[in-house]
Amino acid sequence: MKKIPENHLLNEIYVPESGKGFKRWLAVIALFFVTFLFTFPFEKTIIAQVEKAINSQRACPITYESISLTWFAPGLDFEKPVISGNCFQRPGSDLPLSNMALSFAGPNFSPLGFRFKVLVESEHSRLEAYPAVGIGEQVIRITDTKIGEDIFAALTGMNMIASALSVDGLITMAENQISSAKFKIESKRFKTRATNIKGFNIMAMDLGNFVLLAEMDAAAKLFVEKLSFGEANSTLAGNFKGNITINRFNMLYSNADLTGEIRFSEELTNAIPLINIFIQGKQPTDGFYKLEIKGPLGQTRPNFL
Repeated sequence: MKKIPENHLLNEIYVPESGKGFKRWLAVIALFFVTFLFTFPFEKTIIAQVEKAINSQRACPITYESISLTWFAPGLDFEKPVISGNCFQRPGSDLPLSNMALSFAGPNFSPLGFRFKVLVESEHSRLEAYPAVGIGEQVIRITDTKIGEDIFAALTGMNMIASALSVDGLITMAENQISSAKFKIESKRFKTRATNIKGFNIMAMDLGNFVLLAEMDAAAKLFVEKLSFGEANSTLAGNFKGNITINRFNMLYSNADLTGEIRFSEELTNAIPLINIFIQGKQPTDGFYKLEIKGPLGQTRPNFL
């Protein structure tokens, strides 16, 4: 063992061990950030900003009991949310939801930016959408979505359908306005309820297949590539194409310009004798009558060709 003279210290005391100082600084910095994360009121700050943004949307207010911040999948959960009927131009016809959540879903490459996930659920409907926010452009991908009778009634004011419609779509937006959209709506078991339309009692119908393929431009004009419903033995069947100019304030005032064909079952013509007046003197092809539908959806009268 080497003997150290009195009043003499080792050189190692003056020269720090290699890397030890850097590690200590890292520990200090890490401790600072951990302390900051646990003491800074992130949740209150974020929720306050979200509530401010929601309250500014007076044309379409959403109420809720509370908002909570989720950390595992960073996002927001809304407790007992309710969408006002004002959003559908139907004041008083509020739509209560069982779930509404927004979460971060990662980076997006087209457009370059960030992608989020929006999940909205009600008693009969489920909406899953992935908005991507980029520079000057936003894209919304809709998938795994079904529209049930509650949302259909909120949009149209008619409690008419008794089944869900699957929806898949892509919406492109610029400056908070829709610039283009394309979507597919379909059902393999489409059913309607018994209802009354303009004094006519319409029986409940099991139409089977329903398909709508369409695109929309920036002027809210819907180009219908295919509108098909019914099967060989269903009460009603039809095939249409054309366009509909969407009225964003009231769907029933949307202006239609559609042509196609339709077939009525004997049961339906017996239940609604007016149908026989419309088709009197017209010759069907394989049971289908040619017709055109023009004018507002809520007021249009079919013109058989």
